[in-house]
Amino acid sequence: MTLETFFEKFELFADAPDAVAKMRELILLLSVRGKLSEQFESESCSPQLAAACEFAKRKHRAAMPNSAEHPFPIPSNWGWVAVGDSMNLINGTAFKPENWTANGTPIVRIQNLNNENAPFNRYNGTIDQKFYIRTGDFLISWSGTPGTSFGAFIWNRGMAILNQHIFRCELAGGVFLKEYLKLAVNARLDEMIARAHGAVGLRHITKGKLESIPLPLPPLAEQKRIVAKVDELMALCDRLALQQQERETRHAALARASLARFADAPTPANLNLLFHSSFSIQPSDLRKSILTLAVQGKLVPQDPNHEPAEVIVSRIKAERPEETEASVVEAEQPWSLPSCWQWVRLGAIANIKHGYAFSSESFTSEPTQYVLTTPGNFFESGGFRDRGENTRYFKGEVPQAFVFNARDLIIPMTEQAAGLLGSPAFIPDDGKTYLHNQRLGKLEFYTDDVAPDFVFCFFNSEFFRGELARTCTGMKVRHTSPKRILKVPFALPPLAEQRRIVAKVEKLMALVDALETQLAASRATAARLLDALVAELTSASANGALHASPGQRPGKTSKKKSRAEGPA
Repeated sequence: MTLETFFEKFELFADAPDAVAKMRELILLLSVRGKLSEQFESESCSPQLAAACEFAKRKHRAAMPNSAEHPFPIPSNWGWVAVGDSMNLINGTAFKPENWTANGTPIVRIQNLNNENAPFNRYNGTIDQKFYIRTGDFLISWSGTPGTSFGAFIWNRGMAILNQHIFRCELAGGVFLKEYLKLAVNARLDEMIARAHGAVGLRHITKGKLESIPLPLPPLAEQKRIVAKVDELMALCDRLALQQQERETRHAALARASLARFADAPTPANLNLLFHSSFSIQPSDLRKSILTLAVQGKLVPQDPNHEPAEVIVSRIKAERPEETEASVVEAEQPWSLPSCWQWVRLGAIANIKHGYAFSSESFTSEPTQYVLTTPGNFFESGGFRDRGENTRYFKGEVPQAFVFNARDLIIPMTEQAAGLLGSPAFIPDDGKTYLHNQRLGKLEFYTDDVAPDFVFCFFNSEFFRGELARTCTGMKVRHTSPKRILKVPFALPPLAEQRRIVAKVEKLMALVDALETQLAASRATAARLLDALVAELTSASANGALHASPGQRPGKTSKKKSRAEGPA
């Protein structure tokens, strides 16, 4: 396979995670193995190896022998040079925040290398000249987060002062072109990170370890050809990334329009648009839209023969004359309801019962009669899950009042994990005895005219979650109370419509689940294809069979030639 074919197949794996980034990595990988450029017998790196040897002697270094084992095969007229045999590394200086000034010379930190829009700190004092950098200086960042902080750069923004954790590199003459050296160093970042030490999130490599890393050394003329080819291919990657971004922007606009159209008119035709093959809507957005329509009375048509919600409310009030709930005034009503629906407080249809604070000393991992229910049993999007080996049990006897029944509707009233506040679940009917733990609210309905499954949909809606977020308290751990929850306005439909809504939601959610599975499978297939193509190209690279351009095969000299001897 040729590299050109790889680019031509981009649409096949464009949905793979970080597809363009992987293409860039592949280009970098191949460039420093001699697989993107032609080699010529007349070209040799021997003068560069000699220059590196002389540079190492002046530094009192023992130059690395070119015959040593190296990380990967290179063309026969290339050599190897250790970082320390080709440059002096001069570290930046440390600044304290109190040294920063509003005006003055920019201080270059790692974020200024990775992002040209990152703001500069500045310094307006006197500092050693060795810490100044100018346009054209070669820099290597050697500390920070692996994958984002390490790397080689050519500075192009005028005079500045170098902060610590970045080396200014004084290059040996006649060994590397700066543009190729940047490729060579960045192709060895995995090696730099492997030699670095420190915590997982923040690592750094010592100067000595960095100096010992070997870099592949092509003849100078070939370095120019490599840089030109890489620039050409990276420009192609830029265009592909732009096309991908434009496509995603168009698809996002289509998705928003389709969701809006379905929200305005949830007809079968508009529903089909949500699952159109030319674009994909995020399953999470689809679920939110479906639930919003469900609780607003827009998902199924109304039947005038149904008993209206006001009759249900009147019946509840007649059965509970001593209990009164404040009416939902117009200012509190977030949307208009169908005529057969009615706004009520959640407290008008149900009570919420607190759990019991069980003694933690009685918890055990050994199975007992009682299973402890915790926020870990809740999915963020609603539903109950088994905690598996993390399940905790309770030793001792428990009053029946603090034991859940199967199909009890419960919600967490504390956010011990992001997104779990108010996330609903039904206690499963699996034969286990689940305990009603503290900070879990159990719904006790006043009437059979309210379907718990419809309330489950309401609890999953953006409106309800937003109301809890708005009224909850706490800084580090947010929490709410039954009193706050029961004040939330609730849109009550006729019972028959509640059931039809639940059935429609289940049907649509099944479609969304299928779409999510399809999207995941598509992305996985694209990722596997991309990995296979990369493997094929890198395998061809190892065998010298990769074509970078029509004509002579790159990676091969026109005639066999022994590896140039000399220091590296």
